[in-house]
Amino acid sequence: MKAKFIKQGDTSLLTLFFAGWGMDANPFADYVGGRGDLLVLYDYTDLDFDVSLLSGYDACRVTAWSMGVWAAACTMPSIGVEFTESIAVAGTTTPVSDGFGISTAVFKATLDNMSAKSVESFRRRMCGGASAAAKFAEHLPARDVGSLHDELRAIGEAATHTHAAMTWSKAIVTGRDAIFAPAAQEAAHRRDGTAEIVTVEAPHYDDTLLRHVIETV
Repeated sequence: MKAKFIKQGDTSLLTLFFAGWGMDANPFADYVGGRGDLLVLYDYTDLDFDVSLLSGYDACRVTAWSMGVWAAACTMPSIGVEFTESIAVAGTTTPVSDGFGISTAVFKATLDNMSAKSVESFRRRMCGGASAAAKFAEHLPARDVGSLHDELRAIGEAATHTHAAMTWSKAIVTGRDAIFAPAAQEAAHRRDGTAEIVTVEAPHYDDTLLRHVIETV
């Protein structure tokens, strides 16, 4: 797992943001309007986590999106760091699942047929259309197709053998999601006992929604 500070220098609060598959910090580089520091976590080819990055803060909050919901659930309960709140957006703790995540057939097809063209198509569906995808393309992650394939393969191998256990304080279900079906998101969070579940009419990736979740404390 890789980590990059977007904001650093305020020890009062750290917001951890677990990004989705295929990301780095580039799409979130201007998320600087919130209180405290912001640390973006990404690339789940492995889940090793440098806990020392969290030291020295008065408080910590966890936000996660897409595959980051699973990655956060795999890491946060075991590292011994208390957090004030945890918000999951457009993802589940069982990301490869016919009822509670992305169906196994769709996941396998995505992995087996990955190419530059298929990644571009994925991003259009992720963003909810061509115009939003064009805006996303202005700050693309600096990742090649090979690294995306390696990461997705690693996620699939890990996620199908373990159930990541974490109780979220809030889940935001994306009602126009073409990646994680809204019904699967809601079912997974009800299964996991998430304290609050709300649905918003947004695609899988919505810059305004994510910015609000990360910057609003």
